[in-house]
Amino acid sequence: MSVTLRPMRPDEADSVAAMVRGLAEHIGTGFVPRLTGEKLARAGDLIDVVVAEEGGRLIGACLGLMTFSTWRGAPGLYVVDLFVLPEARGRNVGLGLLGCSARRFALRGAEFIKLEVDETNAGAQRFYARLGFVKKTEDRLHVLEQDKFTALISMGEETT
Repeated sequence: MSVTLRPMRPDEADSVAAMVRGLAEHIGTGFVPRLTGEKLARAGDLIDVVVAEEGGRLIGACLGLMTFSTWRGAPGLYVVDLFVLPEARGRNVGLGLLGCSARRFALRGAEFIKLEVDETNAGAQRFYARLGFVKKTEDRLHVLEQDKFTALISMGEETT
């Protein structure tokens, strides 16, 4: 069977959300993503989702956002999640998804790809290294979760 790469249809949002949960299970973070099909559908144009379909079944997905690098002076693709079902791995489905997403974003002016990989996901680390991705050891991810985010918004109101 051949694999078809294409944009996600609205009725596939639940399946893609399930894949994101499958990614969390695969790397064993113990964290259960809160993404649902409804939330993904509500994201609208904010996120671009490319899927891999084989025999009428989704076997992978790449979720991307447009970003902008002031250091590069250029827009780029930020890969939020890339997941391929275990039984479809080793057949270049991930490569196809990433390439399809890159082509879509290149049409919008993207000149680079940025992504994060969980430290425990050795398979993904090897995959990206083979493609030429460079681990930026000088960069560290910082996250402000919802409660602190809300507090920050309130602080900002006091100064404006």
